[in-house]
Amino acid sequence: MNNFTAGPPGPNRRRFLALAGLTTAGAAAWLAGCGTDAGSGGPQGPPQNGGRLRAVIAGNSASSDLLDPHRVGSSAGGAVSKNVWDKLVAYDNDLRLRYRLAQALEPGRDGSEWRITLRPGVVFSDGSPLTSRDVLWSFERMLDPVNDSAGDLAMVDMPRTRADGDLGVVVGMKAPIADFGSVLAGWYCYVVKNGTTTFDERTLPVGTGPFALSSWSPGDRTLLHRNPLHWDGPARLDEVEIIQIAETEARMNAFLSGAADVAHEMSYLQAHTASSKPDVQVIVPPNGLMGALQMRVDVAPFDDVRVRQAMRLAVNRQAMVDSVYYGYGEVGNDLYGKGAPFYDDTLPQRHYDPARARELLRAAGKENLRVTLPTADAMPGMVESATLYAEHAKAAGITIELKSVPADTYFSQVSGKAPLSHIGWWNYSLDYFYGQTTTSTSPSNGTGWKRPDWDAGFAQARAAMDPDRRRELYHGLQEQLWREGGYIVHSFAQRPDAAHSTVGGMRAGVPGTDDWANYSTTWLASR
Repeated sequence: MNNFTAGPPGPNRRRFLALAGLTTAGAAAWLAGCGTDAGSGGPQGPPQNGGRLRAVIAGNSASSDLLDPHRVGSSAGGAVSKNVWDKLVAYDNDLRLRYRLAQALEPGRDGSEWRITLRPGVVFSDGSPLTSRDVLWSFERMLDPVNDSAGDLAMVDMPRTRADGDLGVVVGMKAPIADFGSVLAGWYCYVVKNGTTTFDERTLPVGTGPFALSSWSPGDRTLLHRNPLHWDGPARLDEVEIIQIAETEARMNAFLSGAADVAHEMSYLQAHTASSKPDVQVIVPPNGLMGALQMRVDVAPFDDVRVRQAMRLAVNRQAMVDSVYYGYGEVGNDLYGKGAPFYDDTLPQRHYDPARARELLRAAGKENLRVTLPTADAMPGMVESATLYAEHAKAAGITIELKSVPADTYFSQVSGKAPLSHIGWWNYSLDYFYGQTTTSTSPSNGTGWKRPDWDAGFAQARAAMDPDRRRELYHGLQEQLWREGGYIVHSFAQRPDAAHSTVGGMRAGVPGTDDWANYSTTWLASR
């Protein structure tokens, strides 16, 4: 999944009140090259080799932490995966695709079959060559229900999928798909070595990424060492230590104390404050992530579309951007994927309208609505946005009771299960996101949206080889979600990272892309 959790929350009531006072009111994604821009503000001079980078990042509890890249669901787990394993293709910041282990992806005439050509000369960190058998094994693992992977490969017809020599894979589809690459670039779609079945601290499986596993302590930390056999050239760092620290405040404290060189997922206030420190560089990605709540459309009171529309009108989106995100973002319009190919930016912008929200609730017989919103310090801005939303909603006659719950289990036990909850997805294509969240059989359908007509429209959009037709179909799907869906997408917030001035080559990556928490270009100046 793509919700990323941390440890015990303990939201501060004084902080709640202080924040509340801040306001009064397809084939269309062409495959690009492999170049990327690194963050600025680091050490001067030529890059140096050696050293251990220490990065603090949100993770899972020890009991729920995973090493398996096909199942991992935390930020820390994702960082480990992308540095140890690799994908066939991956996203750039603009959600275009760059070739990685694949040298080419070629669809048949109608998208019912695709051919993958692997990059020659790639080896795993143990020296064994990457072949088509590794790709087939990885697909089989992701499709095996026993493994509980959320890799969105449900459209792959494995009986029709076969190796075509050592470097070719012919993939049969259960239904045509026009942009298979955008699915392969998704969160879980890593290529693991043929026959690998165990992913734990004893086996330390190998990958084709820039680093290899030295040790893994669930819920605590992972130590990686440089993979000298990496197909894209060896990394500069000798080692990377990925340290899991649950709470946002604790991560920043570790960073400021010198216990870490890089801090991921800091709060927006922390980023605003840190930007003035001479020994800290704040690295801001160009695009923002979905800041949202989700209502279960199959559970009262949100099974009434009028209540859902009222809840959407009861949030002041600009105040969210200004007060919670300190300007690191832009307003949302209740749809995922702003800036992604086929995102519909022609729909009217929904604004704060508490009077209209009251009218809708009155018509639904739900005046003086009371709802509970479980919240936790699991993502930057999460508690703050909940607090501010509760203030906004009062003008619409809506009472939102905030319930503090543990952060390290929020997204596994609360999100999408409670009638109203937070949701936070990173940046992916519409193909991938909707396949994961919005069809009747999606593995992460946290809004309970199950509409056979919408499912059929999505399948049709996925299969449209003509980009203009595909855009038209996706716009129709989004209009229905904008009017009737369960997401309250109030903002798209950039996710700054922090690094000390001794860190060079940090990529300004949008979470979900190949650049975020990817240390293949990072280096350390002599201390």
